[in-house]
Amino acid sequence: MSRVLIIGNTNQKYLPKWHELIQSADTIIACDGAIADCYESQISVDFLIGDLDSITKQDLARAEQDKLQIIKVDEQQSNDLSKALRFCQNLSVNKIDIIGVDGGKSDHQMANYFALLEHDLPVTLHLNDAIVIAVSKSNPLHYKSNPGVSFSLFSIGETAKVTIKGAKWELNNHDMSPSTMGLHNITAEEFLSINCENGSLLVFIDR
Repeated sequence: MSRVLIIGNTNQKYLPKWHELIQSADTIIACDGAIADCYESQISVDFLIGDLDSITKQDLARAEQDKLQIIKVDEQQSNDLSKALRFCQNLSVNKIDIIGVDGGKSDHQMANYFALLEHDLPVTLHLNDAIVIAVSKSNPLHYKSNPGVSFSLFSIGETAKVTIKGAKWELNNHDMSPSTMGLHNITAEEFLSINCENGSLLVFIDR
């Protein structure tokens, strides 16, 4: 198993726009009530994960009839996206893509960003206007791009020895704190490279 697609449950209902990600996934996970959107868009799901508080009785019955692997996690200390990412730690995964998390309540959106930081996994979260990637010592960023693409990075807590290469404004072993310092940089080369020795960064790259 190499590539996993996680589909979140928000009011972003139109999933076919992510056709390429859906087609390239080896395994598809629906977070709770997202199964309804998957059925509507005729997306074949392998796992249904969450506390199942957002799924209708009809969709749950259909999932059981379709023999989906249903993973119910009752604990309330994490959101459904974090539960799905935790489940992925038990799989042999090279790449995880996340869709269906645009919109919804602002606090839920923030929780989704922190879910990326909770699990040391190769994850890309896809928004309508950007992709979001968590960077740590064990998960550096090596991103193929074109010159002139805007991106921003934000330190979550104290982050040590941040290095940025392939950008208009580069850093070399620079310590960062939570601030607006990393807002609106621009790629200058074909590859953008970001890494750090300690701590975590969230990187937003424009589509």
